[in-house]
Amino acid sequence: MSLSSFRFQINIFDYDPALSLLCSQSCSGLVSMSFMVDHHIMGPSSYRKARPASVSSSGFHSQRRRLTYSQPSSIDSLETFNGDMTRRSEKEILQALNDRFAGYIDKVRNLEMHNRNLEAEAAALRQSQAGRSSVGEHYERELGDLRGLLQQLTGEKARAVVEHDHLEEDIQHLRGRLEDEARNREELEAAARAMKKYAEDCRLARMELDKKLCALEEEADFLKKNHEEEVAELLAQIQGAQVSFDMRDALKADVTSALREIRSQLDSHASKSATHAEEWYQVRMERLSEAAKSNQDAIRGSQEEIAEYRRQLQSRIIELETLRGTKESLERQRMENMAKNETINQLDSELKNTKWEMASQLRDYQELLNVKMALDIEIAAYRKLLEGEENRLVSGGSPYSYLDSRISAHMKVKGEEISDTVIVEEQTDETQVTEPLILFKTHSNHLLIYCKHQS
Repeated sequence: MSLSSFRFQINIFDYDPALSLLCSQSCSGLVSMSFMVDHHIMGPSSYRKARPASVSSSGFHSQRRRLTYSQPSSIDSLETFNGDMTRRSEKEILQALNDRFAGYIDKVRNLEMHNRNLEAEAAALRQSQAGRSSVGEHYERELGDLRGLLQQLTGEKARAVVEHDHLEEDIQHLRGRLEDEARNREELEAAARAMKKYAEDCRLARMELDKKLCALEEEADFLKKNHEEEVAELLAQIQGAQVSFDMRDALKADVTSALREIRSQLDSHASKSATHAEEWYQVRMERLSEAAKSNQDAIRGSQEEIAEYRRQLQSRIIELETLRGTKESLERQRMENMAKNETINQLDSELKNTKWEMASQLRDYQELLNVKMALDIEIAAYRKLLEGEENRLVSGGSPYSYLDSRISAHMKVKGEEISDTVIVEEQTDETQVTEPLILFKTHSNHLLIYCKHQS
């Protein structure tokens, strides 16, 4: 019966970048097979069946698998070699594997503790995310209120601007009317001054005419008095002449007739003079009365015009005061509009600042989401690793089974041990890896390899 021995040497470098597996097996000879899997390998790979000849194939891009077969010269030398190798390395291999298994268990415990810490951090992140969502809703409500207030203020501003434009047009129109009324007022004041001057001239002319009338009346009285004195003297003379004539009798009859004639002439002359003076005085009085009446009519008309101008001036003054009040109210409205514009600008700046704060909070939230996703991926990787370890522990398989599942190699080994010999039959089926390797690098520089494979 042929002797056979097998030896598996597994080197795990605690999540180092390289994972090496050395497998040496001999069946009716010495068969050594070694292959190395680099963690940088991505993509599908396959393992081919071992053949009697020396075969070298590459399934991964950087993977090397070397199969070497050598036929021993004799059965005795093979038994001696296998026994020596078994006795020398069995204890060392088991001790190294036990040490590595203990270290792996410690690392699993540390990873479980780290997983619990990550779950606590994830819960805290969820709570902070809920708080931030409530703060975001509060900001959204405030932003909605501010937008509504901004729209309302914008509408009020537009209405105020339209009203301000209308009031400006009214002010321009009223200013034009005020200028026209000011010009009319100046013209009326000039006309009033001219009428006052004309009235003063008329008053002076009346006074002069009154003085002339008084002088004429005095002159008429004086002439009348002189005429009466002359008539009295003439009558006295005539009476004296008549007495003398009576005394002289008829001698002087012709003198009496002459005196009568003279008297009649004087009476006619006096009556004519009185009539003429009275007629002249009446004409003069009528002329002066007509002039006074015309002047009084002109003065009355001027006084009426002055009163009318005064009424118009008073109405213009009232309109001017009204316009001044309107101007003051418009100035107040303009100041209010300026204050509202300042408030709108302040609200715009506050809205911009709020938007910037929201953008910053959204960036922080996105960063937290990215951290959360990275932590979720790392937790999932740890969970897969722990599930694989639990499955291995529950199934009670060899410590190499989880490595076989990670590198996507399926191996069936049937062994029979007769006395001190072991017969190993190896069958390697072709396995196609359809999914690429997934590499995760944790915060503690540990490398996790997760591979999905399909046989």
